[in-house]
Amino acid sequence: MKTLSDYPDLAKKYHNLINQPLVILEDACAVGKKLKMAGFENEANFCYEHCIKAMESFAASGNIDHCLSLETWMYEAFVRTTETEEHYYSCFKNWVPLLRQLGQQQQRPFSPRTDLKKICFVVQTGVLLAHTEVMLRAIDTWFALGIRPQIFLATIGGIEPSFGELLDRRKIGLIQPVLNGQLVDSPSERFAVLRERMHGLEIHTIVWLSVPTLASYALALKLAPRQVFWSVKFHGVFVPEADLHVCDGHKSEDVRIYHGNTWTVSPVPLTVALSDNSPEEVSQYRSQFPKDALLLGSLGREEKINSPEFLSAVCRILTQNPDAHYLWTGHWQPPRVLSAFAEAGIADRCHFIGWVNTNLVAEVLDIFLDTFPFGCGLTGFQAIGHGTPLLSMLGTDTLFGIRLSGDPKVRAWGNKPERSQVESLEILTAADTDHYVYLAQTLIDSVEFRREVCARELAYYRTEQDAIGLYAKRLWKNLSGLDEIG
Repeated sequence: MKTLSDYPDLAKKYHNLINQPLVILEDACAVGKKLKMAGFENEANFCYEHCIKAMESFAASGNIDHCLSLETWMYEAFVRTTETEEHYYSCFKNWVPLLRQLGQQQQRPFSPRTDLKKICFVVQTGVLLAHTEVMLRAIDTWFALGIRPQIFLATIGGIEPSFGELLDRRKIGLIQPVLNGQLVDSPSERFAVLRERMHGLEIHTIVWLSVPTLASYALALKLAPRQVFWSVKFHGVFVPEADLHVCDGHKSEDVRIYHGNTWTVSPVPLTVALSDNSPEEVSQYRSQFPKDALLLGSLGREEKINSPEFLSAVCRILTQNPDAHYLWTGHWQPPRVLSAFAEAGIADRCHFIGWVNTNLVAEVLDIFLDTFPFGCGLTGFQAIGHGTPLLSMLGTDTLFGIRLSGDPKVRAWGNKPERSQVESLEILTAADTDHYVYLAQTLIDSVEFRREVCARELAYYRTEQDAIGLYAKRLWKNLSGLDEIG
């Protein structure tokens, strides 16, 4: 077991931090994140609690900009570093009421004129990530079905040129908090500018897209007459000023209850279009690794992989299979991940491949190991679509667990289903960590089982692909509050 003294640079930063008479909050978050990703929970909690006290102080003095900036730093450092439903809720409940109250104090009357056909998605930054890719997939399907509202996208921050091209191609209007050609510095002023622009464009409905930071302030501020919070992930933020909260789930469900709040279920269209990979591309990528190696992998952010339970399973699987190699992704390599691989003696067979073309690597892999407690979404569907068998976990936080747990037959099983029931689902699913390791070993040992799983999961993929139109119609009705617009 490593101690903080094993990381001298991090230990020095932490001790300097706690010995300062005046702590710089951005530093507290930066150091706190490194401590948390390295597994030093007590030290990270010291940084977190300091930030919570500062948030309370800022809110009490009405300093909106400090509150909004601090929320963003805290989210990156302390919230999304533990990818579970309960953790998100336990964090956000500490400051959502504070930011809501600040937003309520800044409400202004709406223009009496708005257009029901105008809908605006609100995102943190204009960049192609999982949630914005799902949004574009839904919009494309609406257009294909003849549903043609006037769509806008508002960004709180900047926009990548390549993403701007995707908007232009679809004639989606871009709204930015820009004055005199520059992004407004003040976070609260950005929302004031966005609200003014939306009112001038007579936008009736705004859809806050997934990322929870800033939502509690902005929705309490009231950006439009009708507001929707659409989460494709967790449900830690619930803002009464939103008219509807929309979440993913099984097609048979109408609502879900999260933390005592009602969310409307609208299955997310996750089967994004796949790009064909040439056999030469696949072979060239595989050539980086031993010829006879069985390639296991997970394609997601490092926070998902930096899970003690998941890392334990991966280490057990690779220890049992000396010819197996593991590919993992992210922006950087957390110390806890590296330590787990080193201590298990498998570091030489664990390959960090960075931020990659997931469409290609999803086909390169022999087996896709879905992370848990929070799983891989779009990349998992990419793997299935390319014929790579995927192993997931029936948890409350894996995407496949969320979707499949709403199936009536799964609900009928109760809280402790039999392993044989769970592993018979459309996606190969484990009931617990031991079961996960067992199923991974079965996939490794049996080519025939891999083929069976591939066929089952590909059938599920095609079923989901066929349902995209129905999902899109349902999503449109929920987001817009209208039946259809031709």
